[in-house]
Amino acid sequence: MTQRRAAAPGPRTVAPHRVHRFVAGPILLALLVAACGASSIGPSRSPGAVGGSAGPALGPGAPGASLAPDATPLWPAQTVLAVMALGAADGEIQKAGDDLQAAAGNQDLKAMWGAADGLAKMIDGLMPNIDGLELYAGTKPAAVIYRKAFPELSAGAKQLRDAITDGNANGIVAGSQAIAQGLADYAPVRQLLGALVEQAVLQQRLLVK
Repeated sequence: MTQRRAAAPGPRTVAPHRVHRFVAGPILLALLVAACGASSIGPSRSPGAVGGSAGPALGPGAPGASLAPDATPLWPAQTVLAVMALGAADGEIQKAGDDLQAAAGNQDLKAMWGAADGLAKMIDGLMPNIDGLELYAGTKPAAVIYRKAFPELSAGAKQLRDAITDGNANGIVAGSQAIAQGLADYAPVRQLLGALVEQAVLQQRLLVK
């Protein structure tokens, strides 16, 4: 008779003794808080952004360049859509990092699992937008940052989520550290996003004319 394979336990079904094993230790908690919180990203203030600081001069076609519509090089439509999507997601990525830090501080495994699962799914959904950034020279520097940071964030979030499910204390620490590294590598793109989104808004207007 064929035996049915048990489904992998979700965040609600982790064995109680496993839960106690990896949340009771103050050293582990400190590691989680440090990993999720040490590289929290701050508010995005980019050159040329509304209300932002005055940055270096930008030439034609560069992110954030303020040009008359007839002098602005047209972006590929896919690039415009990619910038808008990634710009809109910036606040959600920051919130996910904050949620993970708060859940770790509260030793709330269910909340950590949910935040990690949500982050992994969000990043995986956003990754195809990097292709659009690579179609235009002015957005390629941002694409390089995303190509490094997004896979790190996705892998770290999945590792943390799965480690919580399995009751793997070492995996929880490693996943948290991977997320922290991904957030650190993502942070530089936030200095570009404000200006890129401004240009994308202008490009939308040009494309519909």
